[in-house]
Amino acid sequence: MNYLFINCSKNKNGVTSELGKTVLKGMKSDKLHLADYSIKQIDQEHDKRTDQFKEVFAQFKEADVILIGTPVYWSSMTGYLKTFIDRFTDVIDENVEGKEVYLIVQGTAPEDAIPFIEHVIKHVCHRFNMKYKGFVQNKEAAKRLNKIL
Repeated sequence: MNYLFINCSKNKNGVTSELGKTVLKGMKSDKLHLADYSIKQIDQEHDKRTDQFKEVFAQFKEADVILIGTPVYWSSMTGYLKTFIDRFTDVIDENVEGKEVYLIVQGTAPEDAIPFIEHVIKHVCHRFNMKYKGFVQNKEAAKRLNKIL
């Protein structure tokens, strides 16, 4: 199994990243921090040499199990994650069927944001025939998921 953790936080070493490490502890996995990449907004004029969406998507496509982590910013997912999802329009015909997708949502009282964020991820999974497997929001849940994976 190829595991990929996508950290959608501006902070590479924050709580979101720590929860991702806890889930994937002891497993060979790759991780990427969307903050390290230049992913342009959908339909924005951009220089294809500086836009890195396809580079990130190539890593996504190689993984069997994908763990997407986002802190809650203003009652929603981060802009990094939303932009990445919006750009799936560019790869609408790509085959990512069967990939397992887990979600990490964390922040101060993220409960109000989780249903919205989860709805969007479920929608993307449904559209691309991936399997949404659930979410983690704290260290205890991250440890439980580690044992399952």
